[in-house]
Amino acid sequence: MHGAFILPDGPRGRLLAAGVSLAALMLLLFTVLAPLWGWYEARATQLAQMRATAAHMEALGREIPELKQAVSGAGLQPVVSQVLLAGDNDTIAGANLQSALQNLASQAGASLDSIALRPARQAGPLRRIDVQVSMMVTWPVLIALLQAIGAARPYMVVDQISITRSSNVEPGVEQQMSVDLSVAGFRPQGA
Repeated sequence: MHGAFILPDGPRGRLLAAGVSLAALMLLLFTVLAPLWGWYEARATQLAQMRATAAHMEALGREIPELKQAVSGAGLQPVVSQVLLAGDNDTIAGANLQSALQNLASQAGASLDSIALRPARQAGPLRRIDVQVSMMVTWPVLIALLQAIGAARPYMVVDQISITRSSNVEPGVEQQMSVDLSVAGFRPQGA
């Protein structure tokens, strides 16, 4: 039995067996139980945060009727109606967007050549209402219109703008540009 490993017996053997068992137990603790305990603590912390958030949201929800009453009592307009388009459906909201856009254009000195309602689409919890606009304007009028759209209530977003210079250039006359752009507004989903 040359080269064979002989395990000790007696008190030394029992001590070695206890040491190996303790090492296996520690290995099990550090490789299996410690990560499970960490995962459990992380989930417990996340659950506590979710419960605190839910309690906070519930408290805020109880304040809504009181806040609405305070807003109406003060004669203020609710923020939603200042931000979102009015209308019970996409068509009415689109007509309101067209009307607001025509008013802004006339105030900026622009005349809209065409304005067409595009199909509405979902944008998160809101409905996105788009209109496609074409016009011939000078640069200062275009800037005035874009600034008016940017400051408008309800909010509007300019998207997909295309500007083409006119080939007819006359000395002393501001150059006209053909402008095509898409303007979007949003309305509440259930309104």
